[in-house]
Amino acid sequence: MSFAGRAGGAFLATGLAVTMSVGSYWSGQSVQAALANSARVALESRHLVAIVQIAGRDATVWAATDSTRDQAIAALLTIPGVRVVAAGQGTAPSVSTSATTVAVGTVAPGTPATPSSPSTTPAVPASPSPTPTPTTSPAASTTATTTPPPVPSTLVIPAWPAIQFDGGDAVLDATDRAELHQISTYLLANASVTVTLTGHTDSGRNEAQRQTLGLARATAAASVLTADGVQAGRITTVSVGAKDPAASNTTAQGRAQNRRVTVSMSPGS
Repeated sequence: MSFAGRAGGAFLATGLAVTMSVGSYWSGQSVQAALANSARVALESRHLVAIVQIAGRDATVWAATDSTRDQAIAALLTIPGVRVVAAGQGTAPSVSTSATTVAVGTVAPGTPATPSSPSTTPAVPASPSPTPTPTTSPAASTTATTTPPPVPSTLVIPAWPAIQFDGGDAVLDATDRAELHQISTYLLANASVTVTLTGHTDSGRNEAQRQTLGLARATAAASVLTADGVQAGRITTVSVGAKDPAASNTTAQGRAQNRRVTVSMSPGS
């Protein structure tokens, strides 16, 4: 008998039963009710027949066929607030009218919903309370837990502090190198991001010398990134000499702040 038939004709083409249990960290049944309603709308809009159990922000899905189950999983993963969607095994949970469960759709109160395990063909139940058939095939074990795809999010690019230098040189100290290794780690984890290293100087020397020193500082910083595995094509080095000071060059403290390499990143494509 078909999945809908074994529910005693209680399912329409777009029927859905959602059993909700309150997770230890999920406060408020109204929030779970909202998730259940969103699940109903998502499945009904796709004309899918399935049973969904929601616990906290996690959902488990039972359906008559693998195809329907997979479509239901994909639909539920589009719902904001749903964290994990897994394929159910064995007998689906019964839909009750207790305070901790909500029936959505046209399932008659007290009617057990008993879809098969994800990898088997539904069988006619032998009794009102059928015993679930153990699943032993490798395919069933593989599909028992479904890992949701990553949720698309806006890339967040940190604000990196400037790399500081002593007067008149382009030598990186241990602190500078440690900071550059952190920048390398971020770039290696986000392959689309590009970086621009801009060398700065204080007001000492002439303009040509300041331009050369600023570029030497940017190049020194870039060499650490490439040594860590960042592709050179993702790195741009420039020098502005003393044209963009961070502080006044009239004091020793201000000049020290101006001897730097600034780090800026772009998300790329």
